[in-house]
Amino acid sequence: MKIKYLGTAAAEGIPALFCRCDICKEARKRGGREIRTRSQAIIDEKLLIDFPADSYLHILHYNMDFSSIEHLLITHSHDDHFYPFDLLMRMSEYGHDMGAKVLHIYGNSVVGNLLKEFSDRFSVPEVWNYMQFHELTPFEKFKIEDYTIYPLPSRHMRTETALIYLIEHNGKTILYGNDSSMFYDEVWEFLKGRTLDCVSLDCTMGRTPSNFSHMNYEDNVAVKKRLEELGCTTPDTRWICVHFSHNGQMLYREMTELAAVDNFEVAWDGMEVGF
Repeated sequence: MKIKYLGTAAAEGIPALFCRCDICKEARKRGGREIRTRSQAIIDEKLLIDFPADSYLHILHYNMDFSSIEHLLITHSHDDHFYPFDLLMRMSEYGHDMGAKVLHIYGNSVVGNLLKEFSDRFSVPEVWNYMQFHELTPFEKFKIEDYTIYPLPSRHMRTETALIYLIEHNGKTILYGNDSSMFYDEVWEFLKGRTLDCVSLDCTMGRTPSNFSHMNYEDNVAVKKRLEELGCTTPDTRWICVHFSHNGQMLYREMTELAAVDNFEVAWDGMEVGF
């Protein structure tokens, strides 16, 4: 399997839209991997995860054709992970359908309701000719081609059940774990004994205190230790920190130096990881 990180930032991006803090000023100065767009990833160039407003920027920057994507997994309804207005561009007036297949969108009920709300608000019922929504239930597996996927509940928000995803394919497994704070007990129990080849974790808060919604780097290390104790890892497991905020007070260069001590890799926009 392979994951490509198209964007690796929290909602405000780095540098943040209206910010002149030291972190954002230094990111502008350094450029390169210090510049982060809103989080989005793709598995094996088939399974797209999340759809922020930066999706348009991503297709330009990486020369991608989203009309060929048939499956989109949504973690939750926050705008930096789900920007439904741009999905209305699937209708023929803007997409000029030339044999593109239906886009299957997977998420919780709030995601489905929000998608319908936008369709109704802009009076584009035709868009449902090009999209199909699938409501997910935590812990209930589903199949996409030869991928087996388990949506798991995330401790991230109080208004809906945000999801993280366990994805299995050809004997390999990835846990895509953002947005989330420390996992629920039932998630630990579910993961016990499952071999994870790649673990991608929310590191929004960096070196600052974590909160109900997001982890910091110390939490990432704690998750790694817990998964090792539960028999979920091998010496070859890839450990990835992702989803960064300027509020976490860590830039890529310094974060990489810190993370190397614990065998973590720090994701950057455009990074590809095979496992």
